[in-house]
Amino acid sequence: MGRRLVFTFNRETLQFVVLGKEVFYTDKVWKNWVRILPKDTKLIRRMSMSRNRIPTSLLKLFNFSKAEIKEYTEAKDENEVVQLIIRDAKGKGCKLEQDMEVNNEKE
Repeated sequence: MGRRLVFTFNRETLQFVVLGKEVFYTDKVWKNWVRILPKDTKLIRRMSMSRNRIPTSLLKLFNFSKAEIKEYTEAKDENEVVQLIIRDAKGKGCKLEQDMEVNNEKE
């Protein structure tokens, strides 16, 4: 099983899916799911080079400190990863709209 988290940030809808300890992201600009954790080192570069200009405030959501990455790697299971995402997203100004279980898919 996995979990889908839907947040709003500055009238934008952000979706995260947590499958095990992998975290995927999508929004209206990124039609396909992008793995953000474990960290994809080229993600921020691809987002900033996109033809569809992504606001800097949105790009900042994907900058992780070493402490945040350490917390993620030390998380024991999917539920701990979900709690970390919710806490971090709310700390960066996002509002949680939905938290639902999914069947190991990003649809």
